[in-house]
Amino acid sequence: MSPSVTSASAIIRIVVAGGNYAGLNAMQHLYSSLLAVDPKAATNQRPNVEITLIDRRDGFIHCIGLTRGLTEPEFGADLWVPYSTVPWLQHPSIRIVSGTVTEMTPDKVHLSNGDSYGFDYLLVALGLSRFAPIGLRSSTKAEYVEEIAESYAKIHAAQSVAIVGGGAVGLELAADIKSDFPEKQVTLIHSRSLPVPGPFKDEFRNIVVDIMQDIGVDLVLGERVIAQTPKSGDMSYDRTLKSSPEPELVGTMSTNAELTLASGRVIRADLAIRCLGTLDKRRVLQLPLASDVFGADGIAVKDTMQIDSEHYSNIYACGDICSRALVKLAGVGMYGAYIAARNISRSVLGLEKLEEGIRYPSQLMLLLGKDHFALQLGDEIWEKERTREHVHKDMGLLKCVEVMSLHKEPEYVSLD
Repeated sequence: MSPSVTSASAIIRIVVAGGNYAGLNAMQHLYSSLLAVDPKAATNQRPNVEITLIDRRDGFIHCIGLTRGLTEPEFGADLWVPYSTVPWLQHPSIRIVSGTVTEMTPDKVHLSNGDSYGFDYLLVALGLSRFAPIGLRSSTKAEYVEEIAESYAKIHAAQSVAIVGGGAVGLELAADIKSDFPEKQVTLIHSRSLPVPGPFKDEFRNIVVDIMQDIGVDLVLGERVIAQTPKSGDMSYDRTLKSSPEPELVGTMSTNAELTLASGRVIRADLAIRCLGTLDKRRVLQLPLASDVFGADGIAVKDTMQIDSEHYSNIYACGDICSRALVKLAGVGMYGAYIAARNISRSVLGLEKLEEGIRYPSQLMLLLGKDHFALQLGDEIWEKERTREHVHKDMGLLKCVEVMSLHKEPEYVSLD
């Protein structure tokens, strides 16, 4: 039986492993339900909880804007919001731990420095890993500003840039480079005949092709890179070894690169950047009675966001690390975090019935430079003017800051 305020007066330990869109949004809703002051209550008695956020970074990073952050470092610097500037995270019942999670067992979260944290409730929000420069090695804002400045310098110095990979990140990075540096030759290489993998229509993909060509990006489609000189770090990365470094510490930028395609064609570029997907973190989840809970698309979860195992009802997962959605999106992760946080809070408060989340259709909005965009929601491809209403100059940073209450105190929310 999971502890609640009705069964014991001891501290109830809630650990959120991972921050950013999912983890930080979960923290906000845990605060609203368990720590915020109820203005209608006669007394300010709140549950005896300790909420721990474990994150490798010391702040929130708006990853949606990161490709543009690499081409416009001043804009990029604003994408990082330090936890120390978020007022409600300074609450005495909240603890922020800086560290890398190496293992999660049924009762503890273990970090790379040897520390471990026991829990009564665990929310896994570790996301997915990407190689640098899209995956960030930085743990502080100062390191981050220096990191994106290094990437910017390489992009700025190159007269020709080759992007390998026609998923969302590769497309947006190619578009941002060409839009900010129209004089550069920018080539995007993708192994399939059309870009944008996933459950999307060819009509949508062709719209994206037209946009990229209008911007001036040279598309090389249906061609696979079979050799590259010099090799980038990700090309020799061993995903099976537990001792392998975090992908964010492995770079994919190569200067003076020569790329050989399966057809025999050779493309030379001053700078090559590989944008070839993500890596999951299944190796950190060690649950003996639920060894099969990690599938091809992530941790299997119920509609309550509990992991799909009868043995671990106190462990939840949300965000990119779970299998909630085929297309991994910030909004989906934030919504899952909202459901998970409310259900953890309901359990802590002794409320029996848990909430079930809604499954939304797959969607993708591509921001291709400052003036071009494309959106497919479910089976519907939106018209340009309709899509424009949802496009923001700051790539949604202010909206995320407002939704997650990063500059204000979240209001109390009753779950009764």
